[in-house]
Amino acid sequence: MRDLPPDVAHVPKAKALSVSLHQLRLFITLARHRSFTRAGDEFGITQSAVSRSIRELEDEIELRLFDRTTRQVAPTEVGRHLLARVAPLVEELEVTLRPRSGDACEPGIVRLASSSSLTASVLPALLASCQASYPDLSTALVDQPQSAVLQLVRSGEADLGVVVAPESLDELAAEPLFDDPLCALVPARHPLAAQRSANWRALRGASLLILDDDTGSHAAIDRALLLHDVAGTMRQPLAQASAVAQMAEAGLGIGVLPMHACRAAGWGAQAVTLTPEVSRTVMLVRRRSRALRPGAANVWAHFVAASLTKRAVSAAPQAIEA
Repeated sequence: MRDLPPDVAHVPKAKALSVSLHQLRLFITLARHRSFTRAGDEFGITQSAVSRSIRELEDEIELRLFDRTTRQVAPTEVGRHLLARVAPLVEELEVTLRPRSGDACEPGIVRLASSSSLTASVLPALLASCQASYPDLSTALVDQPQSAVLQLVRSGEADLGVVVAPESLDELAAEPLFDDPLCALVPARHPLAAQRSANWRALRGASLLILDDDTGSHAAIDRALLLHDVAGTMRQPLAQASAVAQMAEAGLGIGVLPMHACRAAGWGAQAVTLTPEVSRTVMLVRRRSRALRPGAANVWAHFVAASLTKRAVSAAPQAIEA
C-alpha cells in the first residue's frame, strides 16, 4: 500500500458513531415518560437496562441528554433539541422499514378521524403546521363522537384518530400527545375572573355548564366534585363548547371545560385553572396490526414530534419525578 501524502495522513478521522435504533427509541420514550421505570415497562425491560442504554448512548455521542438524581429525570437543553430532531426521523425510519405491499403509489390522502370537541380545539394548529411541512399531503377529516372515531380506526376506515384516552385500547396502538386540564369558564365580571387558578371548592353551590360528550369529561368532573366535597351544584349538560362559553359569558352558570376547549371557545369568558389539577390525556391512535401508509406515517410523526417539543418546552423549568 502506498503511503499517503503528509498533509492527508495527519488529518484526524471523524469518529464513526455506533448508535442503535433501539437506543434512540428508548431516548424518545424516556423523554416522554420522564421515568426510567415507565420507559422500561413500555419496552418490557428493567429500569436499570433503560438507564444503562441511555448512558451508553450519551457516552457514544458525548452529550448529556438527561439530568437525573435518585428521584428525578428530565431532558437537558441539549436533550430537548435532539429530541425535536430525532423523534420524527425515528418514526419515519420505523415506518419505512415495516413491510408493506402495494401502497407505494397510493395518493397522499390521509383519513383522520377526531372527536368533535378536539376537532374544534386541538386539531386546527396541528393540521396547519402539518400542512406547512407536507404541502402535497391531503387530509380527509372525519368529525364524529369519540365512540365512532374509535370504531373507524379499528375498522380501517380511518388511518388515524385523535381522541381523549379511552377506557379500552383493544386492537389500537396509542401515543399520548398531551394532558388537557379542566378549567372553569366565568364571565369577566365574576369574582374568579381575576384569578389565574381556583380550588374546586370555589364551585360549591354553583350552576355548572358541562359538555355532554363521550370523551370522559362528564365522569372526570363528577369524580373531582366528589373528591373535593363540592356540594350543592346543579349540572347542565350542553352539546357544544361554544354553547358552554356563551352561557357562561351571559352569567347563566360556570362552565367546566378542558383548557383547550376553553381557549377555542373564546368570546368574553375567562378561563381559570381548577386545582388540584384534573386532566384528560389527548391521544393519537391507529390500528396495531396494520402498518401506516407513507402519508399517514408522516402525519403521525409530525403530530408526535410537535407534542414532544411542546411538552419539553413547557416542562423545561422543572424536573419530573421518575
